[in-house]
Amino acid sequence: MKVHRAIVLVVMMLLAIGAFVLLVMDSAGKSLIALGVVVIAAAAGGIGFSWKRYFRR
Repeated sequence: MKVHRAIVLVVMMLLAIGAFVLLVMDSAGKSLIALGVVVIAAAAGGIGFSWKRYFRR
């Protein structure tokens, strides 16, 4: 289980770095799309990591 969490965390960080690069390199409105992708990815990662801890049945 810890390996799965570590892999998901690394993937989330790579997505965030990629979106940040798009944000910096792009001067048009696409930077807002990249920022939205980062926010959605961070929210999904937070929900995924805390799902079993806070939403047990």
